[in-house]
Amino acid sequence: MADKRDNALILLVDAPVPEKTGQELKKVFGPERAVHINLDLMHESYRSAKSYGEAILILSYEKSPKHPDLTWLDPEDPGFLEAKGKSYDDRVRAAFALAFFTGAKKAVMINHLCPAVKQEWIDQALAKTDDRTVSLGAVQDGSFHLLGLTQENLRVLEEISFSSGRTAEDIAERARRLKLTVHSLPDTYSVRDEETLRKWIDSKDNSPSLFKEPPAKAPEPHSSGEKKHGRGRRHNNGAPAEGQAENSSL
Repeated sequence: MADKRDNALILLVDAPVPEKTGQELKKVFGPERAVHINLDLMHESYRSAKSYGEAILILSYEKSPKHPDLTWLDPEDPGFLEAKGKSYDDRVRAAFALAFFTGAKKAVMINHLCPAVKQEWIDQALAKTDDRTVSLGAVQDGSFHLLGLTQENLRVLEEISFSSGRTAEDIAERARRLKLTVHSLPDTYSVRDEETLRKWIDSKDNSPSLFKEPPAKAPEPHSSGEKKHGRGRRHNNGAPAEGQAENSSL
């Protein structure tokens, strides 16, 4: 079995405040609601990426006076790549570069706005990515949900703008100009408006997704002769971390 450090997952993280939340989300949902939605998506994608057992996790984050660390995301404070003053484009390139600097042979970036990404798609991206092959999952809005690269084909990101509205297409075109193969992953959607938000909410309990909590373990049955007192509702030790929005905020 390959060493998990041969693979890296990359997640760009932003503080749960309006000024760090995407303009498109704020325009559609309003500043406060956009923060809650973005935070819910971020928490779920982080928990799932953290639990992925076949790769290390690289987090890119710009700290602020109110949120100097990532304890709002994880009480254990996972640490992060400092992204102070960098544009989104620079953050993506720096995160991939760090993944390879730490020894990873392959790295896959996850778009946290895409809640329908499945674990098997990540498996596929890591399996298919090599020095001559880029793995790319297109999103209906023109962005991507997964992007798999090696250090050798990192040059694919040169001259790419992640705010162009056609990032996936631009990456695919540049890869082909560099004589690289593009392995296409299944298409999916990102949460960008009321329709896609409702699609995500409606599908949460119906389809397996990378961004789903594992089912709660059923309590062990008690013997028929044992009498229990004070059996109230069991506490949930997996409650959301401080600052996480509840689903009702959506």
